[in-house]
Amino acid sequence: MDAFLLRALRIVIAADSDPVRQALFTNLRQSRAAVRLAYALHERLAGTSAGALFVSGYGLAFYLAIAAPPRRAPVVAVAGQANARRQIARVAAWLGAGQCDAVRSGLRRLLTPSRLLALLLPSSSSGFMRAFRVIRAIDRRHGFLVSSRAACALAWYSRGKAMLEDVRPRAVVVSSDSNPEEVGFAAAARAIGVPTVFISHAYPTPFSPPLDFSLSILGGDAEVSARRKRGEIRGDVLLAGVEGESAPLDPARFGREHPVIGIFTPKAVSWPKLADVIADCRQHFGARRIVIRWHPSMLEPPRLGRVLNDVSGIIESPAGAALPDVARQCDWVIGDENSGVHLPVLKLGIPTVGVKHLGLYSRTDMYGFARDGVVLPPVAAVRDVQAEALTRFYSDGWAARFERYDAGYLRSDAVIGAEVRRAILALSSPVRSTSGVAV
Repeated sequence: MDAFLLRALRIVIAADSDPVRQALFTNLRQSRAAVRLAYALHERLAGTSAGALFVSGYGLAFYLAIAAPPRRAPVVAVAGQANARRQIARVAAWLGAGQCDAVRSGLRRLLTPSRLLALLLPSSSSGFMRAFRVIRAIDRRHGFLVSSRAACALAWYSRGKAMLEDVRPRAVVVSSDSNPEEVGFAAAARAIGVPTVFISHAYPTPFSPPLDFSLSILGGDAEVSARRKRGEIRGDVLLAGVEGESAPLDPARFGREHPVIGIFTPKAVSWPKLADVIADCRQHFGARRIVIRWHPSMLEPPRLGRVLNDVSGIIESPAGAALPDVARQCDWVIGDENSGVHLPVLKLGIPTVGVKHLGLYSRTDMYGFARDGVVLPPVAAVRDVQAEALTRFYSDGWAARFERYDAGYLRSDAVIGAEVRRAILALSSPVRSTSGVAV
């Protein structure tokens, strides 16, 4: 196994062994019948070659479902989740039309004749056996979730390596440092000398690996410091700020009578806690309307009607609605204490409140927003927040604190975009001779 693939697998194993990821998977399993069925079947086969073969089939399906971009754009992107895709869209807009295209993946590409014929080649058989041995070792030690995610990373690495040898882009862009799709594809790019670009879509967590990209596009100095705590940052760093438009913060919005209150949920919701938050919004703040924005990568279908008898005055924003459009409907916004959603909302000039245990996470202030004074210290109940305290917090030198997290605060997006474009297009991929040796 080469060093690039080995590092990718170690990243995925560390990330998906973390208690937060395990809690998210438990939530996913409870809410989706197909996942429960697959997990139950694997548990019956756990520790056997049949169990590893089952996981390997999952990885093979991923391998067959990955297709090259329709155009040979200079920059190739991979983004597995909605938040990551938004960041890739920022990069594509900065680069300009035709400069960035995304790898395609989906079931409709799974059973194309060319893919099925490729499986009959001897090289495919030997490659599958090598992959199977790796997955079997991981499965026996770490179980279903970790081995499945490792199989996905291995598929993206194998397919990505072949694809990039053919396409040979100027650079590869990803927006996750731990999801198997991005980790596997970026490792493939490194293996053949294609420069890699990372644009963050979330602040580093306890399982984030050290950054190792040709160029890392981060939000601000605070994120650079947090990343360095995870290990040495390799490659160049460019600060582009948090996505979205900027506006001076208006803490007076929190004191408005009969406000419109937004609740921006995390990926995995504590439903009893959400019901308590809604009750506080109604009873203690006299909200005339509550706007709920479900997380774009939510692990289970929203079920508000199952935890509330009265849903009057509650608006659920459409799944595809842009965050700024939803936030601007609100006087102020509530989020989980461990949610990155606070930053883009605050950037719009809208106060936020962090609530403990709105999401199914076990850590307090995981991103350090409260510690660093950019978000009000989280509360157990929304009714505990006082308008005077919130106004004082967001008025007393807050803008300077926020700029450490958002280097783009009150700056022109066109200027930032020009900086990003120059940095990415300055990257160059080594030219390969016909013998396959870099020259």
